[in-house]
Amino acid sequence: MTHLTRGPVLVRVALIPATLVLFVLVSGFLAQVPWATGLWPWSAKPLSYIFIGSILAAIAVPMLWISLTGEAAAVRAGALDLTVMYGGMFVYVLTLIGNPHEPRLWPYALAFGLAAAGSAGAFLFARQIPWVDARPMPRPVRLSFGAFAMILIGAGVALLLHASIFPWRLGPETSVMFGLVFLGAATYFIYGALDPHWGNAVGQLAGFLAYDLVLLAPFFEHFNTAEGGSLVSLIIYIAFLVYSGTLASYYLFASKATRIRLALNDSDLLQALAAGDPDMQRL
Repeated sequence: MTHLTRGPVLVRVALIPATLVLFVLVSGFLAQVPWATGLWPWSAKPLSYIFIGSILAAIAVPMLWISLTGEAAAVRAGALDLTVMYGGMFVYVLTLIGNPHEPRLWPYALAFGLAAAGSAGAFLFARQIPWVDARPMPRPVRLSFGAFAMILIGAGVALLLHASIFPWRLGPETSVMFGLVFLGAATYFIYGALDPHWGNAVGQLAGFLAYDLVLLAPFFEHFNTAEGGSLVSLIIYIAFLVYSGTLASYYLFASKATRIRLALNDSDLLQALAAGDPDMQRL
């Protein structure tokens, strides 16, 4: 249950236009139009552009949820994720500047540096914001977040080392950048597991569901061409998407204790649900 009338106005005003920009980028990368794919500085396969679109969707959906509900305390986990991701990208791109085989990268270094600094500032700004919804995170979600974090750390490190763990071939620079995306996402889930408020789960689950929905159809289509190690990676990846999508769908839309509803302002009802629902009793 979520509130539509609370939360710092500044946070909501800042997130709404940023969310709209992200959705435009998502549509561009999914359609693979030149103005969008041209933003990626290295050559990449079509599935890489779809993956980038899925990551942007996973960022945009939690931002939209925060801007609509005013649950500004949820900014902390997402901001920490983006600080790690953009900070890592900033450092990595700096190491490539001056390499004659690389494209012009200083604009990317500037953009990633500013994004990392802005994300860190958002995290610090949101640290003192209290939760509107004080319900705890259901135990299955918290345990899943811990598992997600471990998987993402392992996959992220492997990609930094240029291991071929994706169902399609990645260029060396793209592999590192995707690895940094995974490490940032791991931070997101670790923070949620360590601060197990339900508000620290909604954004992650909603973002994961968007990520899953974007990737599932192209991945199933990729079965037509995948073989060998790529096929094994594809099967594992799809299993991961199905599990995370099922988890998100149940707790966001089916569970009586946690499913999203609009304009609920009765805190006594929130407390009663937290105390009486079987999903919450398992905490």
